Amino acid sequence: MKSLADRSLIGTLGDLIEDLVVELAEPMRLATDTDVSVARRRGGSAANVATAAVVGGARGRFIGNVGADDVGDRLVDQLELAGVDVAVARTGRTGTVVALIDELGERSLLTDRGSSGALDRLPTGALDGLSVLHVPAYALADEPLASVAEIALCESASRGQQTSLDASAVPVIERIGADAIRSLVERVRPTVVFCNADEALALGVDRCLVGATLTVVKNGALPVVIHALDGAVIEVPARRVETIVDTTGAGDAFAAAFMIGVSRGLMPEECAVLGHDLAARSLLSKGALQGCGSSGETGTSGE
Repeated sequence: MKSLADRSLIGTLGDLIEDLVVELAEPMRLATDTDVSVARRRGGSAANVATAAVVGGARGRFIGNVGADDVGDRLVDQLELAGVDVAVARTGRTGTVVALIDELGERSLLTDRGSSGALDRLPTGALDGLSVLHVPAYALADEPLASVAEIALCESASRGQQTSLDASAVPVIERIGADAIRSLVERVRPTVVFCNADEALALGVDRCLVGATLTVVKNGALPVVIHALDGAVIEVPARRVETIVDTTGAGDAFAAAFMIGVSRGLMPEECAVLGHDLAARSLLSKGALQGCGSSGETGTSGE
């Protein structure tokens, strides 16, 4: 069995917020009542990746700003109970995402990021010992966090750590600008850029983005497409999941497991298989993977 020191440390920079998961048993009935079930969970893309890394057998560290309120206290406690190292500033108010899950299991997100974008400097030692630094594009949408994220990606790379950037969502790409994101990729030169098929279209991805080593395009139940720096295109079939409970956090789980594979020196197709396996576990649970010590998913291995 590997010692703690042998396990990859996956660091993430971005949001730790509350997910309000609203699950519909029937189609939404506009302008009247619809019966739903509601659950409050720890969320935020960066926090999801850090937790999924722990579930996937690595160590996780979350870096960001969390509101100085009771909700923030609870979320930090939950993240630590899940086995994640937490390096945070505490200012402002904690954000909330309403995850609306329809009767087919698909989710739509209504997002209030609160003060997540208020981080103006990295906490002391936040990058120390990392194998990987992962940054969702949500972190690039607001200052001062956007500037801190770019500095962190460059500093992490200069330390010899692997880095990854996730396009996050089409509205985020539209807000930041596809050209601005491509320019950032050229500047920070991440090991991996993640996007789904819609995000790839918004970014104009038809090959590996300039500056990245790999550009990974997820497409639900269809094969993931990996564009390599040398022009190679690799397709890796997704795992078949018979009954999807909730798609929330599946992409974050994929990214976490993929980067665990990168940190271990695995081939891109092997990394994608790890990603599909952990994402499949996420699809079988309500909300994102919650990790050991939290309500929800438990375990230490596993789009």
